[in-house]
Amino acid sequence: VAAERAPYRDPSLPVEARVQDLLARMTPAEKLWQLFMVSAPDYDPQDYAAGAYGLQIGVAASADEARARIATLQRHFAQDTRLGIPMIPFAEALHGLVQAEATVFPQAIGLAASFDTELMTQVATAIADECRSMGIRQVLSPVVNIASDPRWGRVEETYGEDPYLSAAMGAAFVAALERRGVVATPKHFIA
Repeated sequence: VAAERAPYRDPSLPVEARVQDLLARMTPAEKLWQLFMVSAPDYDPQDYAAGAYGLQIGVAASADEARARIATLQRHFAQDTRLGIPMIPFAEALHGLVQAEATVFPQAIGLAASFDTELMTQVATAIADECRSMGIRQVLSPVVNIASDPRWGRVEETYGEDPYLSAAMGAAFVAALERRGVVATPKHFIA
């Protein structure tokens, strides 16, 4: 069966059947690459012949350039890889999308000092809208670590040392992004 007519590409089939068909077609290398998110500001299509879960394009000179880079990457994954699995473009967005022409908001600890989850919702909604406008579908945010030691070099990325406040601000951030179709990645739970 040609890849274009393969069951995994048929939206009328049940998801489980589509997943099983796709997994049966994937090589070990293709499966492995679906586990990788890679920062790739200097993208070379040869590096991703087996696909990739997601790519971070780096900061472009303009919003238009960011959109063009992502469109080019998606064309490669959809048209030039064997199975045509699109990748997920991702970026940092702790206090605004890290991309040219995006809005910069106060750092997370400053937003937490407001104790205002509605404000956090408005900020995260604006971030999500800017992400979507550039083609970014996942962000590496929010940081929900508890800032228990000020010597840690990333305290400003957290919502502070109060577990309740951190949870409330993190939940507001995540919910606003995901309502807009952007995947949030709360971090860092292991290290």
